[in-house]
Amino acid sequence: MMAEANWQKVRDLSRGKVSGKLTRNPQSRFRWKRSLVAFGLVVGSLCAPVTLTAPVNAQQLEPFVPPPNSLSSPSKRSEATGTEKPDVQFADEMRNFVIQLSRWAKSYRSDFSIIALNGLELTEYLETTLFASRGTAEPARNYLRALDGIMIEAPFYGFDKYGEPTDSEETKYILGYLDRMKSSGLEYFALDYTDKSDAQQAARQKLRDLNALYYAAPPPDKQLSTLAKVPRTPIGANPHIIDNIREAKNYAIVLDSSPYGTKDAFINAMIDTNYDVLIIDPFHRGTIPLTYDDMKRLRYKKVGTPRTILAYLNIGTAETYRYYWQNNWRAGSPEFIGEGNLDARWGQEHHVYYWSQAWQNILFGSENSYLGGIMKLGFDGVMLGGLNEYSWWLDY
Repeated sequence: MMAEANWQKVRDLSRGKVSGKLTRNPQSRFRWKRSLVAFGLVVGSLCAPVTLTAPVNAQQLEPFVPPPNSLSSPSKRSEATGTEKPDVQFADEMRNFVIQLSRWAKSYRSDFSIIALNGLELTEYLETTLFASRGTAEPARNYLRALDGIMIEAPFYGFDKYGEPTDSEETKYILGYLDRMKSSGLEYFALDYTDKSDAQQAARQKLRDLNALYYAAPPPDKQLSTLAKVPRTPIGANPHIIDNIREAKNYAIVLDSSPYGTKDAFINAMIDTNYDVLIIDPFHRGTIPLTYDDMKRLRYKKVGTPRTILAYLNIGTAETYRYYWQNNWRAGSPEFIGEGNLDARWGQEHHVYYWSQAWQNILFGSENSYLGGIMKLGFDGVMLGGLNEYSWWLDY
């Protein structure tokens, strides 16, 4: 069976017909979450489950330990791909990728949030500004306009190793970027890797002037596989309706849900929290798709009011356990698949020619694309991973 994006349609039970289409609407959101609270309506009575279908030929994701990558090694780079370094403006192609993805998503839902995971250097034209240094280069304004927020990993703890302080020069470098971008109107998400309460308090204090949301992920390592236990409750927990990221006081991120065992156990753990924003993978264990009914359960904080939910979407590498991966894919076939990524975080993956239209078509541009399915499930936005892939290609 071909593993193309196979998102099930949204069914209108009142008519018994399939609608399943994304409709362009500049007012898109309808403030439906407020209506739910005000009138006690149940969204689920209108729609049957929308499901992300996991194909039979997708590889299974093993928890915590990325499997060895058998398709390439640094010494066999040219042999694996059969090509020389592409003649591409790598940074600009990544910016354009994000810009086009954002425009497509917002053409259907204007308040759909686009969050960049890392990739600070993409916010400036360092590669084209003569004699530029970081902080003096021309801002990448169109790229910045395409974003609603940016998440930075390990600004204070865990850059090199979990729990260890990030080098002071690296911290200064990160904070310098965030300070320069304050006028861009982006929402900041800071993600540290420490379970020490005093370290977290010190980090939040340093971020106070930037008005950043802060979360410290628990061990093991940087797997983002469980909810934080320190602090026990979210900082700034509140009973308010959270319609978008700008109203949030806190957030949590869990991208590898495999330690929870079953999908129901994972969902139950999430709904037993009062986080304003949840950032999760739309597939449990990377392979088991969430459904519309799952999203209805995740939508509400423990106190009963709606929250905002973001999906993780890796646009820079092809993950072999995803629904789109086909058994006959390998480096060079199809043409946009590059060599294996030896630094894969959660499972085997491959570098891709992310500027390839064929690769981008898998991720966005139609209702059957990866992003199309995410939007139909009711996610409020995406956090884009893999943005730093442009730097890997620069060093290729």
